[in-house]
Amino acid sequence: MKVFSSKQYLCLFYFMLLLTNFQLSAVDILVKATTRDNYIRPIQSDGEFTEESYTFCKGKYYPYEYEKPEDIIRFEEVAFALKEELTKKNYVNADDPMEADCILVVHWGQTNSGPEDDYFTQFSDDFDDTFDALSVLDEYEAENKAKENAKIIGATGLYGMHVHSLKRQQLEEASRYDRYFVNVVAISIDEIRKRPERAKMPIPLWTLQLSLPTGRAEPEEAFGTLAKTAGLYSGENLVNANFIREKEKRGIVRIGKIEFIETIEDSNTEPVE
Repeated sequence: MKVFSSKQYLCLFYFMLLLTNFQLSAVDILVKATTRDNYIRPIQSDGEFTEESYTFCKGKYYPYEYEKPEDIIRFEEVAFALKEELTKKNYVNADDPMEADCILVVHWGQTNSGPEDDYFTQFSDDFDDTFDALSVLDEYEAENKAKENAKIIGATGLYGMHVHSLKRQQLEEASRYDRYFVNVVAISIDEIRKRPERAKMPIPLWTLQLSLPTGRAEPEEAFGTLAKTAGLYSGENLVNANFIREKEKRGIVRIGKIEFIETIEDSNTEPVE
């Protein structure tokens, strides 16, 4: 039996730590895709999915920290990028929203790892053990924020994994650090119309949660890449959330603010008395 010296153990430990950090840094886009049990898309004779029409619905926007007004990623910009990619799976934007098969609710923005509120002002300067109290609160808030982020990016499955598994470490890291994300929820319009009065909204036909680290790309490129990924996984069902490498980066089209010009009266028109 081979016996390792303490120095060899230390080298082996650093090698494993380096390998783990490399594996954690190698992952890019986190994908969580689910479909309802009875959601099945028919396939045509040419092997393509049967066309389904949709209309977009603006969901919630999560601004990122220190965001400037000119840096806001607008809903129209994300929807435009999604529209281009969804057509590749035969999801077609309906000309008439009232005739669409489903509504695609889009939530987008950035998860924030820092606390939103300043909980520290409630402590006075003469508190004997202020530092320790603040440390406990800071850790507590960070844990709550990580759990909230896990829901947003589809990483809640980590809490059922072994504490030492690599997949759990990857998901925990994704939940604790800032990520750009796009979530799409598809709901049947026919089921919305037929639901009883005051009944809850129907169970989504499918959901898609996509995110990537904020430090890897500028917002325009990040959301464009996420939109492209949506074209691959929309309407699909993955058993667990998975990390994929980005094969092709893509930016979104920045849409300028729409301005209206007042109507200019014809010079030949007589003024109304």
